[in-house]
Amino acid sequence: MLRSGEISLLHNIEVDDSWMTVRDYFRAIGLGRAAPVSAADSSGTGSDIPPPSGSETARGEALATNNLRNAAGESLERSVREGYLWCGSTFLLPPLFALLVYAWHSISPDTPPISLFILLTFTSALGCFLPVVFVRKVGRTLDQEGLSEIRQTQTNLAILLASLGYVLWLWCFWILVHPRP
Repeated sequence: MLRSGEISLLHNIEVDDSWMTVRDYFRAIGLGRAAPVSAADSSGTGSDIPPPSGSETARGEALATNNLRNAAGESLERSVREGYLWCGSTFLLPPLFALLVYAWHSISPDTPPISLFILLTFTSALGCFLPVVFVRKVGRTLDQEGLSEIRQTQTNLAILLASLGYVLWLWCFWILVHPRP
């Protein structure tokens, strides 16, 4: 069912009267890849590192393992949400960067309108396409976790929204500035 795309590694399943993601279940039975260094693993305590697969664990350690699984799942969900938030910021960052251009224009009002529009063009490009870099950075983490479909979707969405946002903001700034050569 995973290969056909009917379910993903983020779906929850019930195992031993507790809920976990399919990805966490595969890791628990030893079918997962080596765990990459994440925020939960880099705390430096060393006590929350799970034992290698096949080693014996005491009954009390099962609860700690469930807590680690939940923390890893929450970290992964947070990464997915972060990627989609960066996708949405492609529409929000250009006007914020444009405020800097308008602040500079208020200091020196003798700037010709075409120069103002050129500055707004560059800041719009920066504001629209900077989130694509961050989406790709988050996508590398998702790809390591086996969620390449979500990474691909987020990357395509970010590029599409950045392109549409760039056209939209250029059109808006053209109307606001009225540049004439």
